[in-house]
Amino acid sequence: MRATTTKSRAFSAAITAIVVFHTVTANAQHAADNPVSSADDAYGLKLGLESVGIYSPGLVRGFNPQAAGNVRIDGLYFDQQGALSERVIEGSTIKVGVSEIGYGFPAPTGIVDYDLRHAEGDTPRGTIIAKVGPYEARGVSVDGSLPLMGNELVLPMGVSTQVSTQTSSYGPYPGYTSNVTSIGATPLWSPNDRITLRAIVDWQQTNAAKTFPLFFTAGDFPPSSISNNYFGQNWAKGRNLTMNLGAIASAQLTRTWLLKAGVFRSISDYPISYADLYTDIQANGQSRHLVVGYPDQDTASNSGELRLSGVFTRSDWREQLTFMARGRDTKARYGGEDVIDEGQAAISTLVQLPKPDFIYSARTDDRAKLWSVGSAYHVDWRQRAEFELGIQDENYRETVSAPGTPESNVSAHTPRVYSNVAVALAPQWTAYAGYTQGLENSGAAPNSARNSDAVLPASKTWQIDAGIRYAVTPKFKITAGVFELQKPYFNLDANNVDRELGVQRAKSVELSIAGELFKYLHVNIGVLDGRVSILGPNLAAEQVGSVAVGQPLLTYVANVNYSLWWLPAASLDVSATHFGAAPASIDNGVYAPAVTRVNLGGRYQFTAFGKNSSLRLQIQNILAAKEWTTQYTPGFFQWPQPRTVFAYLTTDLQ
Repeated sequence: MRATTTKSRAFSAAITAIVVFHTVTANAQHAADNPVSSADDAYGLKLGLESVGIYSPGLVRGFNPQAAGNVRIDGLYFDQQGALSERVIEGSTIKVGVSEIGYGFPAPTGIVDYDLRHAEGDTPRGTIIAKVGPYEARGVSVDGSLPLMGNELVLPMGVSTQVSTQTSSYGPYPGYTSNVTSIGATPLWSPNDRITLRAIVDWQQTNAAKTFPLFFTAGDFPPSSISNNYFGQNWAKGRNLTMNLGAIASAQLTRTWLLKAGVFRSISDYPISYADLYTDIQANGQSRHLVVGYPDQDTASNSGELRLSGVFTRSDWREQLTFMARGRDTKARYGGEDVIDEGQAAISTLVQLPKPDFIYSARTDDRAKLWSVGSAYHVDWRQRAEFELGIQDENYRETVSAPGTPESNVSAHTPRVYSNVAVALAPQWTAYAGYTQGLENSGAAPNSARNSDAVLPASKTWQIDAGIRYAVTPKFKITAGVFELQKPYFNLDANNVDRELGVQRAKSVELSIAGELFKYLHVNIGVLDGRVSILGPNLAAEQVGSVAVGQPLLTYVANVNYSLWWLPAASLDVSATHFGAAPASIDNGVYAPAVTRVNLGGRYQFTAFGKNSSLRLQIQNILAAKEWTTQYTPGFFQWPQPRTVFAYLTTDLQ
């Protein structure tokens, strides 16, 4: 496996693991919430402790919209660095394909739109959630809405403390826990029916986060089998602090014009973090064990958007004209890590090592600025045809100051355009098509590349998609589409220089089946079938395969929920998540096998002490799947998931 023979790749994978693996945090929820019955499509909806759909905030169409800057809060541009706790958000919705039409200024790979906590009117309300599982996880959260001045001034707020388990798209992992505390509030002031002001105060701290190991083989083969048990180093416990602050103002200037503005600050700080890497693994399980310590790695961003929209209605036509200005200023400090070579190790046996005395070096300073202005036009004719066109003028600049190297700069000035159209072919049939351009940050070269910490050029991206939606009933819809998406491909060449070697081109078929199929029966099924190809002039010489590493060829997520007709307060559900075979090395010499996860559960709504409550119980991974796999980055991790139970009790206090 070529990617595992250089320390550079180990470092890159270790940093990527911070994104791939995260903790499960308690969400704002009410006793009656059920995401399967609430979702309009199967693209991605997060509600409460659970989510449905093919996509998530960190993964849409094979790419990460959070890293690409495609995140919004209540529709406004937000440069997310620190994770938002669910003390301040109800959940999130993924906007792709037909669901992007009418959503101003979309982006390739889709949009993640966070929904702020709802203000519950002039009556005090609250919800308590107590949960256990999966594995060692447990916790309690209290969220509420307190009217301070009737409907005029309302304070949604919450607090949570818990032990969480690390998880990826494949599911949670036993033994890898962290302690998470979060506090947040989103006060809402509406002095009249024309003006709304809202603030965001969000704080979340993670302690004792156990480090998940990654495995890199010396050739084109997966590692030999290891134990299902915890395989980390007991001393390798990281810490993280995230903070998100913001304010949103909305003013109805006239009957026609609406002004909306948002300013945000997002901070992510890792005072200490680690990587646990088994590299150069041989067929007999012998490897070289590297442990990496990172000094304080922090990123802070200021971002915001000002938007003026006018709506003009006449006869059968509804037109909307929008003017927008947005920007971000992001500062990051990273690098300075120390790598300790612990020598030979057998991956079949866990050896607890003493904590090394890490000696850290100077860090790299990275500053990126993006400013954009644009306008958009949207027209709707009798809800039978829609057309929209938008253009943005973007200026991007990034400066990196790495220890011992000259300052590196890149800049870009480019227009971005998008256009979408949807036409009702018949009362139940709608066809759509669209084209979107983007400009995204590409980051810097890894620290052991010959051009270490050099700023990589901004990535100009584009996406086309088309499809058709069939409304079987008003509550049940089927959407089928195709898309093509292209981004530059950066990696190390044969001379160990990180540069653009070609392009990544995703071509896929997308299917969404969602809604109430029959009375009492809801389904939510999403399918993604395609590949992300790497195209370039000399890929064979650079030992780069034709398919992007870690990209499954087939992915589907299916959820079915049945409410018992003879016991309306109870429901049963089953879910299946499948990730197809995926290249596990950059040269495509080895593939990770397909994996499927199946969960079986139910929920029961009842009244306890006069309060609406619900009990949720789910048996996870009932097939006890166990495979070596990978996820969008070089490096294996095992899916050693025995069956586990996840349960939570929700009680509404109002």
